[in-house]
Parts: sequence; structure tokens; C-alpha cells
Amino acid sequence: MFVSLSAVMLKLCDPFLDASLSKKGKIEASYVLRKGRLDFSGLTAILATSEELRHLQAEEASTSTLNNPQSDLPGPAASKPADHSNFSFICECFFLTARVLNLGLIKALLDFKTLVQDLSRHKESLAALKAMRGNGAPEELEHDISQAEALVERLSQDRLCYDAQLLKDVNLLQQGLNFYRLMVVWLAGLVGGFQLPLPSICPMEFASMPEHFVEDPMELLLFASRIPKGLDTVNLDEFMSFIVMFMGSPLHVRNPYLRAKMVEVLNAWMPSKSPSPVMASNMALLFEEHDLALQYLVPNLLKLYVDIEFTGSHTQFYDKFNIRHNIAELLEYLWLVPSHHNAWKKIAIMEEKGSYLKFLNLLINDSIFLLDESLKKIPELKAMEAEIENSDEWNQRPPQERQERVHHFHQQEHVVRIDMTLANEDVKMLQYTSAEITAPFLLPEMVERIASMLNYFLFQLVGPQRKALRVKEPEKYEFRPKELLSQIVDIYVHLDRGDAHQSFANAISSDGRSYREELFSEAAGVLRQIGGLPEKTIQEFELLGVKAKAAATEAKDTEALLGEIPEEFLDPIQYTLMKDPVILPSSKTTVDLSTIQRHLLSDQTDPFNRSVLTSDMLIPDVELKARIDEYLSSRQR
Repeated sequence: MFVSLSAVMLKLCDPFLDASLSKKGKIEASYVLRKGRLDFSGLTAILATSEELRHLQAEEASTSTLNNPQSDLPGPAASKPADHSNFSFICECFFLTARVLNLGLIKALLDFKTLVQDLSRHKESLAALKAMRGNGAPEELEHDISQAEALVERLSQDRLCYDAQLLKDVNLLQQGLNFYRLMVVWLAGLVGGFQLPLPSICPMEFASMPEHFVEDPMELLLFASRIPKGLDTVNLDEFMSFIVMFMGSPLHVRNPYLRAKMVEVLNAWMPSKSPSPVMASNMALLFEEHDLALQYLVPNLLKLYVDIEFTGSHTQFYDKFNIRHNIAELLEYLWLVPSHHNAWKKIAIMEEKGSYLKFLNLLINDSIFLLDESLKKIPELKAMEAEIENSDEWNQRPPQERQERVHHFHQQEHVVRIDMTLANEDVKMLQYTSAEITAPFLLPEMVERIASMLNYFLFQLVGPQRKALRVKEPEKYEFRPKELLSQIVDIYVHLDRGDAHQSFANAISSDGRSYREELFSEAAGVLRQIGGLPEKTIQEFELLGVKAKAAATEAKDTEALLGEIPEEFLDPIQYTLMKDPVILPSSKTTVDLSTIQRHLLSDQTDPFNRSVLTSDMLIPDVELKARIDEYLSSRQR
């Protein structure tokens, strides 16, 4: 009923949805703050808190009373809702349609998405039940199967109904998008129009609008993007401007998941994902010629990549990987577009020690976690695979136990497949960006981090335990060890090429956990065998191994020369000789500058008492630095 009402309301809006949106000036934000035909007070706002909303509504009610003194008179009018006679039909129709679409068309699309997920899950459960048929099957199995089949049949019928009403009615979807085009243009007007940077203080008119005014256009765009001809007649320029403006601004759109939804839309617009060649061509033009996107899309994507680390949700740790996967796919496409490529390199130079360094730190964190989790689970899957294939022992187990083991096996397969997909994207980004952007990787606070990561995964792939990673069909887990080894060696070589001071070779050799000098020749041998990289690159990698070995020898000699280092000269976190000691203002502890800067990339607190700490608060310990330098000089003499 509400989908049909959505269609009626869109028909009423049609006269003021002209190409130039000439009637948008008749839409007044104050309508939302007055309790009239619609009460918006219970809805989550884009930015304003509930307390701020109550204050604004009280102000608006007071203004309305002053402008309409008749409302204070006794009689029938006093029991009526707030006077809306000052609002035009266009204004009322606009806000009524926004609410009806939220409760009708958009709700139906969300229900459809849930239905598709439920149907897929129940089909998997049915397949698992059917696999239990055979000797020793429980008596109630056939009854369970018939019940599962009935549920799948009912859900399949429901899906066909949604297909008929929503997927086939492309006109309704496009009318909805025409309405939401007016919505995003009007909302952008509340902050000064389609221009960046946004005002540093968010205008309260924009902040107080219901959050679904932003979310609903994104949901409909996402749905229509996956349907052939869904976007054929829709002008997407304003939608692109809106997304570019707000996806990187928590000061204007508070909800990080809503800003992540905007990236999901852009991801669906990538030419490679378009359902038709014509749409792919149109999307390529949109990404490659849109003025605001060319200037701000990459910087705002990198900013959101960092912002999404903390969402406030109890599922934030796992949510961030899926959101960052969408961002990573988009960034990979934009790296190949010359204008976006240049914007990326520009932000890497401008924010080398700022936001870009934070982005790299989180990218490395994610790569380590995802790859490590996957490589740990692959030997477990290998053992479970062998267990299932041993038919004599396997068939002797009770059906219930077999079902549980198979279910656990498929569950673990799914987890590894997802983790490896996400990890592959992260490692690939490190590979292609390090080919041209090396300076941030080689900063003192980052070089040891990237070196230890590369060493660890080189050890896993070509070290003595590599046989444990050999499985029958690695591709079904998205595990491609040859390609992964080539990418890691590529990153080694890229960073070595950009290293003028041999800090990278020193960092490689100082990694006590995973560095082994023989791994470099082992990896070079494997790469020559599989033909993964050009011979020149392999030779550069071998030369880096020689440099790392020389650095390790030199480090041992220096350690022997220094003898027993006084405790006060050692960093309390890393327990290494401090090069640039600084005092933490709150705890008064002295640490090495590179150590605390690396910590601050992930956590802006004093590690000794959890008080707030930023780089500009660090105090150089000049006196201790002088004593350390004197100690080094005396030992060398």
C-alpha cells in the first residue's frame, strides 16, 4: 500500500521536478521543526543532537506564535496542530513525499535485500540437510528437509513478488531518483551549494534535517545501479557532487555508516561493475570529468579510510574491513585515471607526516591482521579436508557429528575466503602505490613497521613452514601464493629504490622476529622458477638482501662496541638505544621520538597513563640527548 502511495506522491511532485529544479526555493527547512501534518521530532538528525533539536523546535514554535498571534486565542483553532498556512503546496508535498518514500519504496527495498539474504541462507541449510541422507541418518531428517523445502519455496515466491513490483518497474525507481535529485540539491543549498571546502561550523538548518533525507537517496541509487537501465535517464552529476562533499566530513554527517554508504554507491558506479557497456561508458565519464570529484574524491576517500577505524558500534572492528574494501577497490580504479592519480600523489606529498601517514599505518595494520588470520587458518582447513577425505574413518562417525564438522569446515572456508579477498586488495594497494610514493614508508616511525611486515610474510611464504600452506584448490580461498610472493618482493624493491640513506635495509635486518638472510635467495629462486617477476627486479631484490646482511653485521659490531648501555638511555617501550629522546608531558616519561610517533598513529594517548597526547605536545629532552651523544662518542673513541 505504501509503495503505491509512494507512486502517487511522486506523481504530485512531478510538476516541480523540472531539469533546472526552479521551484526548490519554495522548500523551507523550518517545516521540519514545526509539528503539523508531520512530526519529525522522533527521527535521528543528520548532525544535531536530540537536545539541540528540542531547543530549535521550541524556538521555531515561539517564532510561529509571534508571527501568528491568532493561534493564542481560545476556541477550536487552539486544539489544531501548528499553523502551516505559510508553507506552499510544493513545500508540504516535498516533505510528505520524503516521509512516504522512507516508509514505502525505501522500506520495501530494504525488506527485499533482507529477503534475498534469508533465501540464500535457507538454501544452504537445505543443501546441508540433504547431504546428511544415507546410512545412519536420523529419523526426523526427512521431516526437517520437507519443512526446509517449504520455507525455501515460500521465500522464493515472495522474491518473485518483489521482482514483479520493484525490479520490473524501472519508471518508479527513476521517478524516485528524480525526486531525490531535488533532495540532494536542496540539502547542499543549506550549506552554501555544491562547493568545497564546507563551512567549518555546520549550519543548524542542515544539521537538524532527518538522517533518512541523506540515507534514502543512497539506498535507491545503490539499488538502481545494479539494475540494467536503472540509471539510464537519471542525471548523476549532483549526486556525485553531494557524495564527494559529505563522505569525508564527520563535522556535517555524523553517522560513519551513512558516509560509508556513499562509498558503496560510488563502488557500484565503477565502470567494471556496470550492468551494460553504455552505462560503463557513462560512469567512466562521470568519474573522469566531474570537476569536484577530480579535485576532492581521492583525498576524501583516504580521509574516510582513516575515520572508519572507530564507528562507535560494537561491530566496528569487523565493519571497517568491509567498508575499507569498497574504498580500496575504488582507489585502485582511480589510480589508473591520470587526474585522480596526480591528486593522490599530491596529497601524499602535502600530508606526508599527517593524514597520509595515518592512512598508510592503518593499511599496514589491516594487511597484517587479515593475512595473518588467513595463513593461520589454511593449515587447519588442510587438516579438516584430509579428515573428510578419509572415508573409512569419516563414515564411522555419527551423522550429527559429520554435519557439524562439515558446517564448521564451510564456515572456516568462508571466513578465509573473505579475509584473503580483503588482504589481497590491501597488499595490491601497497604494491602499486609504493612504485611511485616511497617517502612516507621510509619515515623513522614507519620504516620498521613495513619492514617487519614484509619480513614476516616472506618467512611464511618461502620459510621452512611453507609446505603447511599447500592446499588442493587454493583459488577457492582466494589464496594465490605465487602472486602474493611477487607482490611482496615488488614492495621490497620499490622501497629500496626510493631509499637514499639505507634506512630500509637497516630496518629489515633489525627485525629480530622474522628476518633470515637466506630467505632472500630462497624467494629469488622460487620467483625464477615460477616466472613471477622480471629478472632485473629479482636481481635488485637479491642485492637488497646483501645490503640487509651487511647492515645486520654492522649492527652486531656496533652492539659489541657499545657494550652495556646505561638503562636511562634505553627506550622504555622498545628497549633500544634512544636517538631522539622526548618527554611525555603528562606521565613525564622519556621515550624515543620514532617510538611514540608510531604509537600516536593508532592511538592519541600517553601509553603510560592514557591521557590525551598529540605530537605537538612532545618536549625534546635536550639534556639527555647531549649525554647519549657524548656516550656514543666516548665508545667510538
